Amino acid sequence: MILFFVHSGKAQSGKLFFEFNYNTFSHGSLKNFQEEFANDITEVDVRINDNFPANYGFTIGYKINSINTSIFGSYTNTGGKISYSDFSGTIRLTQPLTGYTLGGMYEFALLGGENTGELTLGIKGFATYSNFDIVSFNEINDSARTETISTSSIDLGAGVGVIYEYTISIIKLRASVGFDVVLGGKQFLKEDRDFFIEDNSGSPVRTGWTGARLGIGASIPL
Repeated sequence: MILFFVHSGKAQSGKLFFEFNYNTFSHGSLKNFQEEFANDITEVDVRINDNFPANYGFTIGYKINSINTSIFGSYTNTGGKISYSDFSGTIRLTQPLTGYTLGGMYEFALLGGENTGELTLGIKGFATYSNFDIVSFNEINDSARTETISTSSIDLGAGVGVIYEYTISIIKLRASVGFDVVLGGKQFLKEDRDFFIEDNSGSPVRTGWTGARLGIGASIPL
């Protein structure tokens, strides 16, 4: 009976992990949409301050050792910004984009040992819920006005990466590098899901979470 419980405990053992991430994403559709926005404002010489750059995020998950599979969730964000300011007032258009991801990953052992650490290859699939807002702020002669258009999308993706862990006391230091390919969804208006954002050519504006993902963190065996 004791051996049974010991075996069951080992079979169900796993580890909780956490990573801070640095992400590089394409977001070509959103960049093009913002550039069109700037070009359409002909009254003043607006400037693009941010054009959906690389950004930081985090991931938390749990690995089930017996099946070499992890369940994880992550958060990431980026955005765009257009602005103009002079003595008469200010024009500012911000476009924050956030992504909430839930997925699973299967890991193949590449290297393992007390002195060398553990190296695994992970293959994952996931879905991302993206929020994209267009916030327009105009202030002219001390009269200010703010308008917001809120949209969202469901994005599906897959990725591959390498994970390295090294045990120190009761925790494991963790580093990862990988690449994700994501099929971005249409940006539907939250107020009316029958409508979505289009660019000047009539093509749907989509997220572009495809890109490299770097991570550093720790895991705790449970």
